[in-house]
Amino acid sequence: MQFERDLWRRFGRNTRATIVADGERIELVDAGALAAEAAAASLAIHQASDRERGARLVEQAFMLRELARRTGDAAILSRAAHTAERAVKLAMDQRVRVAARLELAAIGVLTADLFGDEQAAEAASMRTLAIETEEKLTPEDRVLIQGVRARLMARKAVADNDLNVAVEAAGMFDEAVSVSDERFRHTGEGRIFAANLRVHRAELLIGFGLQLRETNLLRQAETDLAQLIVRIDPDKLPVTWARTESLRGSALAALGSLDGAPDRIAAGTAALKAAAEHLPEGHSPLDSARLTHSYAVALATLGEACDDDHLFDTAVSAFDVALALFAATPDLAQRPICAYDRACAVARRAERRGDVRAFAYAERAFKAELTVIDPSRDPLSWAVIQVALARVYLSRADLTGDNGENGRAAMALSEALEVFTERGLRSLADVALTSLEEMAARV
Repeated sequence: MQFERDLWRRFGRNTRATIVADGERIELVDAGALAAEAAAASLAIHQASDRERGARLVEQAFMLRELARRTGDAAILSRAAHTAERAVKLAMDQRVRVAARLELAAIGVLTADLFGDEQAAEAASMRTLAIETEEKLTPEDRVLIQGVRARLMARKAVADNDLNVAVEAAGMFDEAVSVSDERFRHTGEGRIFAANLRVHRAELLIGFGLQLRETNLLRQAETDLAQLIVRIDPDKLPVTWARTESLRGSALAALGSLDGAPDRIAAGTAALKAAAEHLPEGHSPLDSARLTHSYAVALATLGEACDDDHLFDTAVSAFDVALALFAATPDLAQRPICAYDRACAVARRAERRGDVRAFAYAERAFKAELTVIDPSRDPLSWAVIQVALARVYLSRADLTGDNGENGRAAMALSEALEVFTERGLRSLADVALTSLEEMAARV
């Protein structure tokens, strides 16, 4: 989620007539209109004086970054970085140069978030350090940098399952939120920035709550998001509202799952459905894909809690919709996670039905998917299906006592583990490795 919109407010507002001349108004623009506006911004760059050209480049870089965030298009994100780099070189004003350098850092964070690029995250960290060392900064600049650092620290904490780093990141978020709230009270600016800091902090709490199975963290996240959502106008800020409501729904569903409370899971599922329906697909395709993915996960969780196989069918259908939206961006880090979650829902549905015919159906379905996947072009999808097949084999072995199923499962898991390790997908690699270790312990 973008969080440096007040950079755009500072350099885009009141400079030219544009539908995105205000950092909040950009949420009202769908992806198609935003692409057209970003393209039109090129003309403003060429028409600008030498002194103004840097600011116009920062404007375009911001729009391109937001467009990449909504679409997951790596080429657009690369253009955003190139444009920001030009702005740094051509800036004739120190404030514009700082804005361009901050924009580059924000692009690095987004690259890391979208594609799991740890080098981009490291580059963003180094850029913020360089800005602090080399530039004269305002309090606004410093809180932007603090926001970047908190996000990078939160990513590392969740990836490493490091509670100490998570606590430090949460504290950094709290400081940035406090400063941003104070700024908004005095100037009326920075509302979106403060809201998105709270959203990112809640993501951190939810991530650790799920990993540690800690209900207090999930409850705190849900409470924070519930307080935030009432202050967001869904018509004026549709993207921020949908993102906030979906996270609240995910926190509720996770809480209900851990507490064994189907009503709470149902409430979370309803919130996720409302968030997905509020944001049209064309407005922000990638947000729609993520919201639908989260909704599908909640449906599967509800199906488990309510002992309702029909909900698993609905969940698989929702996963299919999400994967269709992710199809345009095969390199996104979340796409294989969504494919894995879908495969788990299909496998779990077979397990719940507990008969050989159900397992045979799931096996045929996964093998049919493998026939249309070229592992040299899409190794992640291929590996995800291998993990799903392994789960079917292991479950069927428990049912039938056929040891041959264990061998097939081990081979599938080993091949998947190699792919996940090569691609740096730690969470999926851990799933495959844990399954292999559990198999070894059975022998």
